[in-house]
Amino acid sequence: MKRLSFIIPLVLLGLFVINAFAATDLNSEMDALGANRDLMKKAKAIDPDNRMRVVQNREVDRNLRLEIGINYGAYATGNDPYVNTTTFGGQLDFHINPRWSFGARYQGYNNNMNAEGKAVYDDANNRIAHNEQGVRVPGYTYAKDSWLVVGDWYPIYGKLNMFDAGVVHFDVYVVGGAGQIDLGTGTSPLYSAGGGVGFWLSQHVTSRLEARWQGYKENVWDGSQMQNRDMNETVLTASIGFLL
Repeated sequence: MKRLSFIIPLVLLGLFVINAFAATDLNSEMDALGANRDLMKKAKAIDPDNRMRVVQNREVDRNLRLEIGINYGAYATGNDPYVNTTTFGGQLDFHINPRWSFGARYQGYNNNMNAEGKAVYDDANNRIAHNEQGVRVPGYTYAKDSWLVVGDWYPIYGKLNMFDAGVVHFDVYVVGGAGQIDLGTGTSPLYSAGGGVGFWLSQHVTSRLEARWQGYKENVWDGSQMQNRDMNETVLTASIGFLL
């Protein structure tokens, strides 16, 4: 019994030492992946195409599908300094494939004179009422509605974990187009370019966040004559849509 009680601890100690050396060798091999030829050969033997499909597989089919949506927007920069403007409209995108789509944007404009504009015009009207000479009322105009024919390119794709509740697929895209804007003082050609993120919430429900520059010319009465000026505006829009 005494001999057995002496041998058992030695056997356990020996097993511990062997495991320790084995773990050290394995860690060394894993730390030196680039220098371990056997591991490199095994890594090269893995089919890279299969691995790419796991990362980039698009669960939402966007081949030859029509997307219909509504949008709400606001001006970030470049709008008339005396007017606050928001937009509400619709959009249509035909997806040729996950990389390309083309469609149209329509926006109706809601305009309200802001506090600065009210102060300027109230002051001008007050001076006119007191028969002051040479009072110049600043001119302004406003947009009524606009439409654009657009093309979209989706170069970046990814997946987003939404608080472990589900995975949302998205594309970062660039957009460009041309159309027409209807103003209080006439119409003008409209050009636009920008980018956004499209979220594909399911096979049928979509959402977009978009930022676009748009440019056009407008005519404004400055109190004595019509002035033509270039408008360069930044419009932010959010939309929700449906894939048919």
